[in-house]
Amino acid sequence: MRIGFFTDSFTPQINGVVRSILLFKEALEARGHELYVFAPDPEQDEDSEGVVRFRSLPYPRQPEMRMAAPISIEALRLLDKVDLDVVHSHDPFAIGLFGLQVARRHRVPYVNTYHTAYPEYVHYVWDTRLTKRFAEQVSRVFGEYCDSIVAPSTKIETYLREYGVTVPIEIIATGIDVAHWAHAEAEHVAALRRKLRLPAGERVILYMGRLGREKSVDTLIRAMWHSRRTDATLVIAGDGPWRGELETLAAELGVMRKVRFAGYLKGRDTVAAYQLADLFAFASTTETQGLVIGEAMAAGLPVVTGEDEAIEDFVDERSGIVVRHRPEDFARACDRILSDDALCARLSAGAVARAAEFSIDRQAAKLEAHYERAIEAYPKRRRLLRIPKSLLPGPLARIATALEDDRR
Repeated sequence: MRIGFFTDSFTPQINGVVRSILLFKEALEARGHELYVFAPDPEQDEDSEGVVRFRSLPYPRQPEMRMAAPISIEALRLLDKVDLDVVHSHDPFAIGLFGLQVARRHRVPYVNTYHTAYPEYVHYVWDTRLTKRFAEQVSRVFGEYCDSIVAPSTKIETYLREYGVTVPIEIIATGIDVAHWAHAEAEHVAALRRKLRLPAGERVILYMGRLGREKSVDTLIRAMWHSRRTDATLVIAGDGPWRGELETLAAELGVMRKVRFAGYLKGRDTVAAYQLADLFAFASTTETQGLVIGEAMAAGLPVVTGEDEAIEDFVDERSGIVVRHRPEDFARACDRILSDDALCARLSAGAVARAAEFSIDRQAAKLEAHYERAIEAYPKRRRLLRIPKSLLPGPLARIATALEDDRR
């Protein structure tokens, strides 16, 4: 198959969406498929010939994110030469909507992965019940334009159905490159320990991810205040708009000596961080999957996480402890694992076994089958616009007009 990934998030940005795209791209190519990625600039040295960059500008308050132009001449030229079998978008923004136009004009299925629970992120614009409701409506409208949707977890499938989405939805979690996270060179792990100023014998609780308010990293910092372990340090590997507030919180609680802000880690440093740690802690309630949890489990880390349907698809009693979203409960669970070597070893083995169940090879095979069903079903489906264009956001209204022109 010739598959087009259309995304407004890509390298050099670091997040779960980008990792998901890269993992599936490599795995599908290994299965013999041709992959083309349409993404915002800037170009990267590692870009292959199949990566097309759209002109873009950084968001004013979040420069790691890009606002892409809605069209690219280079992309149009490539698409004239390549007959895609399926268009797979990874968001409902400029490039994702460009992909929708491509799919309709070339008469191929339009598949979308709903990576982000957008109503949970409206605080970056305006946090009100009205904006959350609007985000739900946009998700519903956009979802109805798709031929099928990939949901990374049961939670997201439930959300989409509650929003009113009626198209076929299949749960396919992002796969884990188990072998990649399983080992790190001892020298590299030791170098990272020195870099983070961690004394020999210090027990490490790791958080890996973006530092946004929705990630609830403050819960983990507060947990360090409740912890009874004097030999445990929370390593926060990541960066983002909330880092300053988190550093202030750690100082106010008097736990700066028990917290290390490592910033974004790349390449071997990321693997070394997982191998350096004794357990992984994660308090977010806005995840569609929580890919870093799978990576941590592949590295053999027991997981302490809060109650959340998306995460509980992957973390069970074999691989970790699920607690209520209270700092004292996180502290109690972390202390318990760090104080019980037998429990730690049992959860570590269970985490590795659980991660293997979500290997990237297995998940890529599921996605391949999803594409095949979408291609088979596409000629039988009539894409009828059931929502008045007057109720649609501007970009979707313009696409609706284009679709009507195509039908004529």
